[in-house]
Amino acid sequence: MKKLKALLINGSPRAKGCTYTALTELKNTLEQEGMEVELIHVGHKDVHGCIACRL
Repeated sequence: MKKLKALLINGSPRAKGCTYTALTELKNTLEQEGMEVELIHVGHKDVHGCIACRL
């Protein structure tokens, strides 16, 4: 049986704010259930759509 994986993305500009706290609680719960979880913070980065279309 394959191990389930989850990716949690924090889009808040505050790296350790309320969103982080909520995602950390979720991360801990999922890990207790045997899931592999990665939490990344992108709120401090410019996130853009596809640039291949030149739009």
